Amino acid sequence: MKITDARIAVLAENQYQELELWYPVLRFREDNAKVSIVGPKAGQVYGSKLGYPVVPDVSIDEVDPDDFDCVIVPGGFSPESIRRNAAMIDLVRRVHERDGVVAAICHAGWVLATAGLAKGRRLTCVSVIQDDVKNAGADYVDEPVVRDGNIITSRLPNDLPDFCRVIKEAICELPERTTDDESGRSYPSTASANYAAPVKVKTGAIGPGSANYIMYAASGKALA
Repeated sequence: MKITDARIAVLAENQYQELELWYPVLRFREDNAKVSIVGPKAGQVYGSKLGYPVVPDVSIDEVDPDDFDCVIVPGGFSPESIRRNAAMIDLVRRVHERDGVVAAICHAGWVLATAGLAKGRRLTCVSVIQDDVKNAGADYVDEPVVRDGNIITSRLPNDLPDFCRVIKEAICELPERTTDDESGRSYPSTASANYAAPVKVKTGAIGPGSANYIMYAASGKALA
């Protein structure tokens, strides 16, 4: 497959790691791949660990996993929320089932474990979750990038050049889409790394009198 024909989903949630989301987005846009940021809700702001905002191109409920050749899961603490979103886990699992490329960096090893993709695989991740991927049945190694079939993993932001290089190699080994495959939907690819003001990820009760909480990104006066 030509990289210019590839359809890539990058998953977004609150507490993402800034470089691990934006570096792949911009790197593969540079190659003219079709890159869409997919989040729980399109048009809603999500905040990074340091307050860098991202507005997803499309909602997870609006996408068909069969339309993507690759899914990239950034790290930070966003994988904790991603792994609790059944639709996001289904996207990761179904891209893998159709022999697409699944790439996970840092804490995103949690997502592979929840999707059932870690067992029997040679993987890397940020060292603090190595026990989690081992307990999920993975063969953990401490290397900048590891490829096991079409599953690609890396550890930290400094590994991003190797991470993206291997992702591109794997995509280019995929077969060209058939005429039937080409009939799949196209999704927006306009989310911008530019922003006017930072955001802050806050927590709030899920409802009156509830001890359960949700995370949300606040900006402007809501930052106070």
